[in-house]
Amino acid sequence: MSALRAAVWGLAGAGLGLGLLSAPTCEATEFRIRSAQRDGIVTWSNAVAVGVATMQTAPTPSGPWTLGTNYFTSNTLSWAPVPRSPSNTFARLLAVDISTNTPRHYTNLLESYGMLETVAGKGDSSSDSSQWQPRFEGEWATNVNLSRPHAAFGDPWGNVLIVDQRSSSVLKVTPEGRLYTYAGTHATNFNGDGPDYATNLSLCHPNGGWMRADGTFYILDTANRRVRRVDTNQIMTTLFVAPTPMGDGRAFWVKSDESLVYFGSGTSSNEVDPASTATILKKWTPTGGVTIVRSNFVELGNIMGDERTGDLYISDRGANRVYRLAPNGTLTPIAGNGTQSGGGEGFPALQTGLIFPRCVWFIPNGGFFVCEHSPGNRIWYVDPASIIHRWMNGSDANNKRVGDGQWFYANPGLAKVSRVRMVNTDPFGNLIITESNYGYVRRIRFQRMTP
Repeated sequence: MSALRAAVWGLAGAGLGLGLLSAPTCEATEFRIRSAQRDGIVTWSNAVAVGVATMQTAPTPSGPWTLGTNYFTSNTLSWAPVPRSPSNTFARLLAVDISTNTPRHYTNLLESYGMLETVAGKGDSSSDSSQWQPRFEGEWATNVNLSRPHAAFGDPWGNVLIVDQRSSSVLKVTPEGRLYTYAGTHATNFNGDGPDYATNLSLCHPNGGWMRADGTFYILDTANRRVRRVDTNQIMTTLFVAPTPMGDGRAFWVKSDESLVYFGSGTSSNEVDPASTATILKKWTPTGGVTIVRSNFVELGNIMGDERTGDLYISDRGANRVYRLAPNGTLTPIAGNGTQSGGGEGFPALQTGLIFPRCVWFIPNGGFFVCEHSPGNRIWYVDPASIIHRWMNGSDANNKRVGDGQWFYANPGLAKVSRVRMVNTDPFGNLIITESNYGYVRRIRFQRMTP
């Protein structure tokens, strides 16, 4: 493959540029594959600066072409690995623009995502208590009842980690679909700070998590007033102990060098006490300990930090808004009009009523996802120009596996999710969705399908 060069041309009307490995020489300004190495690494240049590239392989120039892997592009020069096989003689590269430079940017993003599937959750019960049974260990994850999961993250090895609140554990779903306990003993108590294997130390109603790029996982162990770290060898330690109750504090973000942690907090550890509602944003630093950042939120949802700028993005379920908190303390709304009505598809995000927004999650183009709990139940996408789009529809019903196995955007009015608690992307760009009192983790593959 390394001796081949790229020819590039446009597909009229589709917003696509296509790079097909062949012999002709390309102009310097054209989108092209620059090299293909024996280790399967392919480099390209002059792609759209903010887009999605799709690598495909085939045995002949005329195909058949395999369903390709997608990659976000944040500059014009980049690289990607090509799955190697004796039949992979040719490779081609598709690229689409997901910035607001083209009217088709939102459609390009929609079509970059493919199949909807359930990763975990059988959905037999919506009880606010532990559903865990020992027989679930090693079972197919879709045959297991989850216990009010509040967050799920994909790791660099293709596993999905689920913060399963009421079973007081973190569960792991392998790429094959089997479920195992990753952290916690399923006993709701405290038995030590470690270091010890994560499955030897108990958690108590964990309500948040954060995945570092290297696979280190952090747990907001709310009822134990602790932030836990699980390293890539599955050894758990305590990063710090909060001096006061965390309450129902699901908001949680950890800077990659552990120099800063933000978390939400109530003032009571009794979950039936209104004072347990997370209205306070706190931070921890190794030198300053735990301090209050702001104490006037209505009900904090999930948060996300930007290490480059120092900004923190905050969903406030009770205020029906999403905010940006600048390093100087300025709080600026970025989505939601403060009510539950108005605006909607194609409107400015600040003119749109959000219904109990529970999360905010950015993708590399500068757009972000917002999810709603009941009675909103929708997933929204706010594009880089701050225009809002309904990504998925939902309802209060137990939408068990609705839409699975199909393009996620097929029949977009159909309610496919409910009580969405978190939306984020894994290291491969797949969209991970934690939803429903019945307990489901869903995934939208970052892989093209024929709509």
